[in-house]
Amino acid sequence: MRADGTRIASAAAQAPRDHGNDNASVVGVPYCANINVSADCWTWIKTTSGTPCPTGHFCIYTNVLAAEGGKVFSFFHCRRGGSDWVLRAWNGVGLYDNSNTGGAHAFIKGAAHNVLVNVAPGTDGSYDFRPAYYVQAC
Repeated sequence: MRADGTRIASAAAQAPRDHGNDNASVVGVPYCANINVSADCWTWIKTTSGTPCPTGHFCIYTNVLAAEGGKVFSFFHCRRGGSDWVLRAWNGVGLYDNSNTGGAHAFIKGAAHNVLVNVAPGTDGSYDFRPAYYVQAC
């Protein structure tokens, strides 16, 4: 209990915390119930089993661990209308996963479209998206 009389839940009783990307989105990427389709879309992460990035896609996750929930954005097309995909409110640590086939690299880019991370196919890892403004999926 705090000095002002308010209760504090124990750490064990609290829900998993978001890494800061709780309001994150990607311009032009709609919701879909299943990301395993030939389209660009996002869905909620399954907290029990995770949501694997489909083969032939580049994915970015708002959290690092499946147990934390959040969103997964799955890109089937390299760019949106010939331009990089625009990130909104990505201000914390998330995960990337390049499941592209045929050797296609994906790129996480800064404000000037400069490459921050060159993601080789078959590569995944955590990343602090604060400096990221764009992604190019292949």
